[in-house]
Amino acid sequence: MQVSNFYTDELRDQMLYSELAGSVNDEDARKRFLELSKVEEGHSRFFLSLLKKLGERVPSPPSRLRVKFEALIMRLLGFGLLMRLFEEREAATVVNYLKLFEDKRLDENDRKALKGIVQEEMEHESFFSEKSSLSIVENLRDVLFGMNDGLVELLAAVSGLAGAYQRSFLVAITGIVIGIAGALSMGVGAYVSTKSENELNQNRSLRAQLSRLVFGGQQGREEKETSAKESAVYVGIFYIIGALVPTVPYFMPFSITIDQVASTLLAVLALSIAGYMTSIISGVSGRRKVAEMVFLALAAALATYLLGNAIRILTGATVGFLAL
Repeated sequence: MQVSNFYTDELRDQMLYSELAGSVNDEDARKRFLELSKVEEGHSRFFLSLLKKLGERVPSPPSRLRVKFEALIMRLLGFGLLMRLFEEREAATVVNYLKLFEDKRLDENDRKALKGIVQEEMEHESFFSEKSSLSIVENLRDVLFGMNDGLVELLAAVSGLAGAYQRSFLVAITGIVIGIAGALSMGVGAYVSTKSENELNQNRSLRAQLSRLVFGGQQGREEKETSAKESAVYVGIFYIIGALVPTVPYFMPFSITIDQVASTLLAVLALSIAGYMTSIISGVSGRRKVAEMVFLALAAALATYLLGNAIRILTGATVGFLAL
């Protein structure tokens, strides 16, 4: 990321924290948001001075209307989920700032100031972690992972089926079957991968303990173990939810064309929301993430629709059970 992006991100966070401070019911969180807003203001000033020092263009400040809209969306998500989103966001920010340390254009004073900023961002992460305690919040990545996969895969699947069958009811029934099969497959995959990751982390922890016993040294940070069963359940459930979005419109008593348009529009809306939430926890541009997810999903849907049409034309599959 460029220094200009860091500057605008800090400035937006300053405005966002200030906006949220006036809307949360938790008094401790309200005071903390106001404190964080002042801290982010200091961070933005550092990056502004760094931009001028490096001779780079200073970008325009974020739109206040956009910040208000983001704050509204976050308030609608609920306090627990909001805290989890900010925890993930701060974690991504720290990683990006650590990469900036390697920039040869920075002198020792710059790196010292940046180190202080990283420490403050890590303190922010700890605060948000304390406030996010709901089970669904703890499994936010699994929720988004399952939802995104269900949306993209089933939009592509039902688009291909629509091209091949040209019958809404058949598309809907087949889509439901594919969605259930996909949810089971994704759930099993999430269980196996999470369990393997936990086992790997346990082995690393044991090796670290052994190393401390033999060679001495301070104890490192313990990795939090994720429940493999919970991960599987959340991935599977939200895969189904995502899969239903582009599938349900085919149950409507309209033409296949209207059903397909409705399916695509609903999927695009859901993908935009999921993409925005993903951008928050990954620390990337929301607009870019949403555009990327929507473009790839539509490209996949178009490709499978054309494939379905080609199969229907080549096989003449317009008779028999397809006449339902």
